[in-house]
Amino acid sequence: MRKKIVNFIVKSVFLLESLLAIFIIFGVMVGSIDLFRYFKMIYITPPLQTFSLLQTFLGHTLLLVVGLELVIMLVRHTPSGVIEVLLYATARKIIIEAKSMWEIFLGIIAIGALFAINRIFHPGKTFSQEGVLVNSAMPVEEVNKLAKVNIPKDLGNTIGGVIFNLAKAEGKEIKEKDVYYVNDAEITIVSMEENLIKNILIRKVKDGED
Repeated sequence: MRKKIVNFIVKSVFLLESLLAIFIIFGVMVGSIDLFRYFKMIYITPPLQTFSLLQTFLGHTLLLVVGLELVIMLVRHTPSGVIEVLLYATARKIIIEAKSMWEIFLGIIAIGALFAINRIFHPGKTFSQEGVLVNSAMPVEEVNKLAKVNIPKDLGNTIGGVIFNLAKAEGKEIKEKDVYYVNDAEITIVSMEENLIKNILIRKVKDGED
């Protein structure tokens, strides 16, 4: 009973996050219309008076970018998505709102720290003795880079999509602990929430290893 309640709450939260992501997308689309208005205003404004207008234009554009990155974060549920949102938000803060060299300096330090975290700790993946543990929503390109494998991108946009297509091609039902082999990659379903794949273990298979 408790497990059913937990699963219901998780699904409800996921649905609400998806709805919020859709609302943000519509908001960004509507907000993008203002960019054309800014173009017209910049064109008719004398050159010596365009600085503040151009600054507002850049701030509006970067805010739309932050909105789109927020959508990706809500859909993927990966720490790397959070890092990207913080990067764009910090960049916007520096370009638009920084009033002194001290604020710019602090912003540069913040961006450098975010890049260091992304470089050193690789948000979005977890190491184990047997391979790399990733979220099912992680793109195939990123999985190949992190796990140093060669999973074809045409099998799916995400690693979860790859498993779905492989299972469909083999006529199998997707279950926990199922293992799939693609080129030099061994893909294991570690955990699921009812019918949804949650975590996946990626292991590079050496030549001659089954």
